[in-house]
Amino acid sequence: MKKMILAAMACMALLLVVCTAGCINMGSDSIVGTWYSENSYYDSGVYYDVKYTFDSDGTGTEYWYISDSGKLDDAYDFTWKNEGNGEYLVSYDEYSSYYDEPFYLSGSTLYDDYDITYYKK
Repeated sequence: MKKMILAAMACMALLLVVCTAGCINMGSDSIVGTWYSENSYYDSGVYYDVKYTFDSDGTGTEYWYISDSGKLDDAYDFTWKNEGNGEYLVSYDEYSSYYDEPFYLSGSTLYDDYDITYYKK
């Protein structure tokens, strides 16, 4: 009798693990990865290529490369949050004034409020 109860409890535990395995998000958000600007971004007389890395832990880095030379000019760390419906909020806290920047993911295209489009490699 004791063995049957233990066997039944083991089966229930196994069933619980199997049934909930597909319900747990393991950080596979579509935005995770490296995104490259499709076009150069013009700022203060210089053209830049911008790259974003979105990590699965909700952090990331924005990289600014000088288009002509490919030299890294600057990098900014950020945190990001999925707001739902393809909208993501990127938060920078390195600046004197904290601000959030929205990004929008549609299929395999990411874009921002500055009309810059990004593709994923």
